[in-house]
Amino acid sequence: MAKYKVAVATNDGVNVNVHFGHAAAFEIYEVDDASGKFEKVELREKPEHCDGSCGDGTCGQRNPEETSMYSAAKNLADLDYVLCQQLGPQAIQALARFNVRAFDIALPISDAIAKINLYRNKIAQRALKIKESIE
Repeated sequence: MAKYKVAVATNDGVNVNVHFGHAAAFEIYEVDDASGKFEKVELREKPEHCDGSCGDGTCGQRNPEETSMYSAAKNLADLDYVLCQQLGPQAIQALARFNVRAFDIALPISDAIAKINLYRNKIAQRALKIKESIE
């Protein structure tokens, strides 16, 4: 029985309805791969944004690991997926550095997680077909 974890940007606990950059926190769900059943296991707050204390307006330009986007992605690095109403390319790239797949989707959380389960099943089926064709 494999499980995976999903971070959801929500402000009502029912819908995926917050932009990645505007999320103050993410609800973390653990999903059973076989049954698709899920439960909320955590509320994870997003790290503080840059406060401009570097003084010269170049926060993160010299070192990408100084950016608030990188910090937010690193905070979610132990998860498999992030679901937000909207994600920009920088957020997607930052999450990808930690092998976290990000999707922008505006649905009820239950429907969004069901779509992730379908996606995972399709990927597994394709991998099996490729393996069978090689053997």
